[in-house]
Amino acid sequence: MKSIYFKFVVIYTVIIAVGFLIFGTVLNNLTENYFITQKQTQLVREAEKIATGLALWYITGFLEQDRLRFEIRFLRDYLNASILLINKNANVILNSDEKVYIDDLSLQKIRDKVFGGEIAVKKLLIGDMIKREYLVIGYPVVINNHVVSGLLLITSTDEIRQTLKIYNRIIWLITLFEVLVVLIITYALTQRIITPIKKLAQASRRIAEGDFSQKIPIPNNSDDEISELISSFNYMTEKLENLEMMRKSFISNVSHELRSPLTSIRGFVEGILDKTIPDDKKDFYLTLVKEEVIKLNNLINQLLELSRLEWGKINLNLSEFKIYSVIVEELIKFEKRIEEKEIDVTLQVDEELIVKADKDLISRVVHNLLDNAIKYNKVGGKIYIYSEVVNGKAYITIQDTGMGIPEKLQKLIWERFYKVDESRSLENGVGLGLSIVKEIIKLHKQNIWVESEEGVGSKFTFTLDLK
Repeated sequence: MKSIYFKFVVIYTVIIAVGFLIFGTVLNNLTENYFITQKQTQLVREAEKIATGLALWYITGFLEQDRLRFEIRFLRDYLNASILLINKNANVILNSDEKVYIDDLSLQKIRDKVFGGEIAVKKLLIGDMIKREYLVIGYPVVINNHVVSGLLLITSTDEIRQTLKIYNRIIWLITLFEVLVVLIITYALTQRIITPIKKLAQASRRIAEGDFSQKIPIPNNSDDEISELISSFNYMTEKLENLEMMRKSFISNVSHELRSPLTSIRGFVEGILDKTIPDDKKDFYLTLVKEEVIKLNNLINQLLELSRLEWGKINLNLSEFKIYSVIVEELIKFEKRIEEKEIDVTLQVDEELIVKADKDLISRVVHNLLDNAIKYNKVGGKIYIYSEVVNGKAYITIQDTGMGIPEKLQKLIWERFYKVDESRSLENGVGLGLSIVKEIIKLHKQNIWVESEEGVGSKFTFTLDLK
């Protein structure tokens, strides 16, 4: 498989080469047209001088033929162009260069235009065996408004072609230099891109093997997509590491907590079956078995509920209801526990505040938040429940004066199986309550957050749509 560096080099080289090829072609055509136009303008200007001077004097008898030949040969060398005089029959009267010949058809076309009183400008291929391109300028020699002769100036375009070849060589040398510069720059840029990508690939393989401690340093003074990718990768590994830590902790805790009730249940059942437990104690131990089974069943139900929420298997049954009534109903369920811990509850929720949500699921949210507020509160503590409306949303807050959550752990409490107090047993949960709360709020496309200070208490706030 070709490397990214190789692909970058090929792509950039092709782009530069094609770009300069197009540029060179366009520049070559423009330069050729410019030089030919300049030469054409010069020859027309000189043809005018010769036609109104030497040629006219020769035709009117003021200049001898030998003198004319001498003059036009000098002009031939000066202009690098052959000079011819032709008559109406297209016969050559005078030729400064006997080696230059124009075929009859081409000469006829030029003659027709010149003797029609016009200036003729043509490119012709002249030569017997090897054809070469020439620029031909035809200029009328006029006496008393009558064209009496035609003056032809003929020059090869080879000089222009040679100049263009030099330009082309320069262009290709520049192109080669640019390609080398591009290769160097491409190498530097791709190394800057490829190096972190290689590190990402290596780290990904280690993560796949179970090593979640991989962290990749973000390049200094960098704020581009690669840095963002590395930052996201590090965030992902941090989340995976936390999840793996919680998974191991969950397996350890749940294994311990499941082993104890299952061992108890097995012992009680075996005692009843082998008559170790007397008949008069049977009902008592069966009641204990029932309680243990209920605890296990609650754990399984929570896991199933969380799984359905995460996989979107629960459909929202939206309705409009008073949030105050839901909170009061859930408080009643905790009345005994509140009295046992002598917790003072302050309820400041608008009794007429109507929200639009799934009532049963929101009841579960309130239930879990109240459960935590009681569970982690101190004896004689306080719980504050209040609401407010901001920007068309209801904000519901449940605040306690309990143990609080360390700042570094506040992001972890929403993860499955995470417990701030690891000493608590299955009886007090395995860290699924807040995960369920988070998924329910997310399902409603709302927000929930926590503000907490260790030793002072925690404040959970979630939003709901108004009716």
